Amino acid sequence: MLGDILREARKTKRFTLAELAQRIGVTTGYLSNLENNRQEPSLPVLRELAEKLELPATLLFAEEPDEEVTVLRKSEHAKLKFQNLAGTCEVLTPLAWRSPHPPEIEVLRLEVPPQERISSEDLSTDSDEGIYVVEGQLEYRFGNDSVLIPQGGSIFIPRKTGHYLLNPGDRPATILWIVKSTIGG
Repeated sequence: MLGDILREARKTKRFTLAELAQRIGVTTGYLSNLENNRQEPSLPVLRELAEKLELPATLLFAEEPDEEVTVLRKSEHAKLKFQNLAGTCEVLTPLAWRSPHPPEIEVLRLEVPPQERISSEDLSTDSDEGIYVVEGQLEYRFGNDSVLIPQGGSIFIPRKTGHYLLNPGDRPATILWIVKSTIGG
C-alpha cells in the first residue's frame, strides 16, 4: 500500500517523520497518517513526496490488486462439453459465470481424438486465441492452406480468422487453448 512505500522510502533516505514533514510542509501527524494508510494524500503532497524521496510518481499512483490469486486443484477443474467441439474441455481457470471477478482469459485443456477435427464447423471468434500442443500434433487449416503444429509448438490466431483445427495423427492430441473470456473480460 502507499503508506508502506512512503515509510520504506523515508527510512531508506534516513529521514525522521519530523524531518520529512518539515521538508514537504505538512505536520508530523499528517505524514504519520499517510504512512499508516489512515489518510489519502493530496496531489501536491504526492508530488512533494515523490520529489523529496526520489520516487517515480507512477509508483505512488499504483493500485493494489483487488483480486486474490486462485489456485485450482485438478479435482476442481470444471469439465464442459460444447455442442460443436469434439471431446470434453477441462477448464483450467475459474469459471467466469461463477466468479464475482471474472477472469479476462480462459484456459481450456482439450484432448482431440486421432483423425478428428476439434469443431464440427469452421471457427471464427471475436477474440484472439492461443493454442499450445502439449502432446501429439495439430493441423491448423485456413482457406486452402494448412500448418502442422508439432508437440511443444504453439500458434496465435487473430480474432475473426476463419479456420479449423484437426488432429492428423494416429494418437490423441492434447492442447491448451487460451481465449479471451466472453464474460466480464
